[in-house]
Amino acid sequence: MECPNCRNTKSTLFGSKSSHTLYSCPSCSLIYVHPMPAADELLRYYQDYHKTPQYTRKLKSKQRRAKKRIWSLRRLAPGKKFLDIGCNAGFAVEAARNLGLEACGIDLDEASVKFARQHYPMGDFRMISAEALATSDERFDIIYCCEVIEHLADPHSFVSALYSLLNTGGVLFLTTPDIAHFSVQQNVLGWTAVRPPEHLLYFSKLSLQQLLASHHFAHIGFRPNLKPTVKVLARK
Repeated sequence: MECPNCRNTKSTLFGSKSSHTLYSCPSCSLIYVHPMPAADELLRYYQDYHKTPQYTRKLKSKQRRAKKRIWSLRRLAPGKKFLDIGCNAGFAVEAARNLGLEACGIDLDEASVKFARQHYPMGDFRMISAEALATSDERFDIIYCCEVIEHLADPHSFVSALYSLLNTGGVLFLTTPDIAHFSVQQNVLGWTAVRPPEHLLYFSKLSLQQLLASHHFAHIGFRPNLKPTVKVLARK
């Protein structure tokens, strides 16, 4: 058994929750589920994702928040091509489009993509993975990836795809729950973000920085946050 992030083989038992066992890596601080669910099991889990109704009820507020984030990212990017990975109901793509960007959103949940196409017909929404899209010739100046990486069994193939999809000089904005945040209670297993098999990887700033750096991302910086969420900006 090795850490999915740094490949260290000396992980220790962290605990269990919802019939899944979690381990902690002493090298990079990642906490992760082992064994990981099979790929087909995960794909079934995210078809008609149970949180989509929660997101669709808050479309306007989520679109406003995304617009503020994307406005600041636009000033850092060399061009106008925008990609939202894990676009769900499409609110970030619509926000980016309203800011004058050429916006595309991808998701593996067919119901979410269908909803986004119906509600934002001017947007470009596709049911495809980042890894599959990276095999095409398309490249983007801004990659927006919020609360996605913690759901994945193989973070290296995903981050490799992010790097491939980003134009030189482009900016990646990525968020994920912060397992090392000061506000997380001492009983980490009781934290609401710890919910396997929905969340499989639990990052700190240290483990996320190591992962991005191992795939050649540069100028990796973290935005301060009073909530237990890592917000990272990185460049190619």
